[in-house]
Amino acid sequence: MENQKKHVLSEEQLDALAQSLLPAMREFFSSDSGKKIWEEHLREVEQGTDSAA
Repeated sequence: MENQKKHVLSEEQLDALAQSLLPAMREFFSSDSGKKIWEEHLREVEQGTDSAA
């Protein structure tokens, strides 16, 4: 992780980023593929095999 650059965003920049990503995220997670991926993630979390983080 020492090669990672740290980026600092202002609150306004974070808000703008969230507003630009939210519609696409909603559309994806409303799709059949998005629902399937979300269900798989929830099963992994329940089983303690979640590899995120």
